[in-house]
Amino acid sequence: MRFHFSELCLGATAALLGTGTAWASPALDEATPAESAEPTTEPAVAPIAPVAAEAPVDYGVGLRIRNVRVPAAILELFVERVPGGASNLGLGVELTRRRGTVEIQLGLEFDRITPTEGTWINKNEPVPAFQADYVLGADRAAEKLGWFTIEFTFLNHAVINKNFSIRYGGGAGLGIITGNLYRYDVMCSSSATNANPEPGCRPQALGGEAAMETGPIKYDLPPVFPVVNAIIGVQIKPIDKLVINIEGGIRTLPFFGTSIGYFF
Repeated sequence: MRFHFSELCLGATAALLGTGTAWASPALDEATPAESAEPTTEPAVAPIAPVAAEAPVDYGVGLRIRNVRVPAAILELFVERVPGGASNLGLGVELTRRRGTVEIQLGLEFDRITPTEGTWINKNEPVPAFQADYVLGADRAAEKLGWFTIEFTFLNHAVINKNFSIRYGGGAGLGIITGNLYRYDVMCSSSATNANPEPGCRPQALGGEAAMETGPIKYDLPPVFPVVNAIIGVQIKPIDKLVINIEGGIRTLPFFGTSIGYFF
């Protein structure tokens, strides 16, 4: 019996020790307050860089005057001989939207197109062997030729200082033909040459010697022409809201002009 009792005591003791271990386990598993406390310091937040303010949008109106000039040398790239070039004044208005250095411009303009009166000779058709055109000037024609244009132009400015900028850009639009261009079809007299066609190619109705003439008749011109702009110039600001532009370039035809505008 002593042996069995001792085994019983040992088993009970082992059971008690096991129970005690189980009871102690949660206490051992629990973290101390110092160990369980989470860090209270939050990570530093990087400062947000300030956003640059956008340039304000300004709207302006302007008036412009342009001299459209086509030298005879340019015309003679397409025909053999012309009596001279063309030089005409155009007047227009501009509506402009400006942000920073960039402008978007709507332009409306009217120009007279008046070639020099005289004999126009086609390439490879020398006179008096071939027929020539005797083009009438504006003072003789029943209608004056011109065009009304509408175009959009994008312009940028390289600022030199607060009062002076280099101005450049381009755009496109349409030109609506007004009036007509008139001519006589003439067969020149024997005295006419390409270098000196008059008075041999001038119509007899105008005091010339042309042996045969038909006219005056209209050229068959298209009602609408494309307008292509390429502009370079300078912009001067005498005061904050007032601008003066001096510019030149191509507006289907070569031009030089100036404009004045005011922004609100």
